[in-house]
Amino acid sequence: MGHSTLNYYSQHSLKVAERYESADVTQLHEFLLSSLRPGGRLLELGCGSGRDAAFMIRQGFKVLATDGSAAMVQQTKIHHPELAGHVNLLKLPDGLSYHLGQFHGIYAVAVLMHLSVQEIERTIGAVNALLAAKGRFIFSVPARRDDVMANEFDSKGRRFTALSPAGWEALCLKHNLQLVRTMICQDGLGRGGVMWMNCLAEKH
Repeated sequence: MGHSTLNYYSQHSLKVAERYESADVTQLHEFLLSSLRPGGRLLELGCGSGRDAAFMIRQGFKVLATDGSAAMVQQTKIHHPELAGHVNLLKLPDGLSYHLGQFHGIYAVAVLMHLSVQEIERTIGAVNALLAAKGRFIFSVPARRDDVMANEFDSKGRRFTALSPAGWEALCLKHNLQLVRTMICQDGLGRGGVMWMNCLAEKH
């Protein structure tokens, strides 16, 4: 992930964490629960405030939450102290290695779009290697984002790589992940001009 994107999250970690905690993620959480078999071991990429990891643990999953920003990892510990011992600093894509073990599911909510196409591909390849047989990868990426400039960055300096649904599917297929279903949903913060695509892929 590029420095300008990470710098934004590091410098505004408290504001970002509070924004994440205030979002309506009912649809997202329903998508996660319906996509994963109960009780499995999960890896979260880009955990932000820890909101989703805390929810999944409450549902009986074993979760290793990770984020590329040390400041966001600290916010996770503040907002969700119950995640103590379950959150690590991990930068994409280089931090993904076999040392993490195997997972029944891996999910990345509003994270992959902050990577370059090459980094996205490397991340998806590493995800495949870390998934158990028939393991599932869930990711949420923008279906619409009106605040991104022509150079694929927003005014805050964050990268937003834009891929079509077919582009995301092709990257998954290249690394032995079959896209099973997608769901378009409204922005949890009620922002106009922002919509999300939730995707479920399975390892074959």
